Formats: sequence, structure tokens, C-alpha cells
Amino acid sequence: MCIVRGEPFQALSKSPEETARIGRSLGLVLKKGDTVYLYGEIGAGKTVFVKGVASALNITGHITSPTFTISNAYDGDLPLYHFDAYRIKSPEELFETGFFEFSGGECVVAVEWAERLRGFRPSGCIEVWIDAVGGVDTDRNVRIGFE
Repeated sequence: MCIVRGEPFQALSKSPEETARIGRSLGLVLKKGDTVYLYGEIGAGKTVFVKGVASALNITGHITSPTFTISNAYDGDLPLYHFDAYRIKSPEELFETGFFEFSGGECVVAVEWAERLRGFRPSGCIEVWIDAVGGVDTDRNVRIGFE
């Protein structure tokens, strides 16, 4: 599977491993300053997708959801800052996370629950939607859009 930077992408994932492979494909075309917004219900596979992105950046550490810590940082070929906006309730809280320090910087930023950051989408943001398909536990429709 090949993702071409700037071209919309859509695929059906039939397993978490396949979702991670799609994330890895996106990770291979990311560059410093990229921000990836991820949308999807709880359990959709957002963190699994970010694990795939991290593998493309040669990040070897254990990737976990930053639900309670709000953000995690990982070193690789490009640093990855992984945010979870689920608990963000105001622009002030978003500012306190350091999001604005990293977005557009010398790293890649991935944000789960991006729908909570309406109005704070950086220019050139890459958006990823992961949706369950037909009530099957593992099937996901993954769509990627480039601004």
C-alpha cells in the first residue's frame, strides 16, 4: 500500500495490524512540521495508527495512548509528539499542553480526538478518519486527507 503525499487516500483495514501498516505508510511520507489530526470513536484504532506512524519514524519505544498524560514524546528519525485532546476543554488547556510549541516545528505531531480542537487546525494539517464498518469488531474504513 502506498500513500502519495497530497493525494486523498482510503482503505479498508480488516485488523489492527493492517491499521498500523496504513499508519506506517503515512509515516513514510511525513516531514518535520507535519501535524496529523486523528478522528474516530473510542476503540477505533487511533493509537494503533499512531504506532504505525512511529514505526516509520524509527521510534522503538512503546507507544501508548496519552489519554491521562495529554501528551507523550518519542525520539526517532523525526521526534513525534503524540497528543490526546479528549480531556481538553478550553484554549487555555490546549496552550498548557505545549501543543503550539510543537505544531509546525522540528517534529511530527499526532493528535487523537482532534474533533475537540475545532478552530485550532494548523495550516497544512493532515486529517485521518478511522470509522468502524458494519458492526464488525476489526473492520475499519481509514481515510486520509491532505490540506
